Amino acid sequence: MNLPFELRQKNVTLPPGMAEDVRQRAAKLDHFFDRIMRCRVTVEGSGNHHRQGNYGVKIDLTVPGTEIIVEKRTAASLELALKDAFDAAGRRLEDHVRRRRGFVKTHESRT
Repeated sequence: MNLPFELRQKNVTLPPGMAEDVRQRAAKLDHFFDRIMRCRVTVEGSGNHHRQGNYGVKIDLTVPGTEIIVEKRTAASLELALKDAFDAAGRRLEDHVRRRRGFVKTHESRT
């Protein structure tokens, strides 16, 4: 992945292994669309008042012509939030590629 990657952490500190996992998941998004210009991942914790749960992951992808934003929140675990967010980002990129290539049928206007 030769694109600018940015990892932000808000109210949570990721272990080095998990931060590397986030980078690898972002690199795999290149498989769906190789013209990604920027990838910013924000991982949010639950804050100082909560002991566990309420993790959020926001993925902001800039591709030619548009910006794709995926935001997932979960109360279960940070790993589950990361998996759900990157799965959704992959689906959104696939949909973007289909629309861009014209593989999605559109309705003709009635005149």
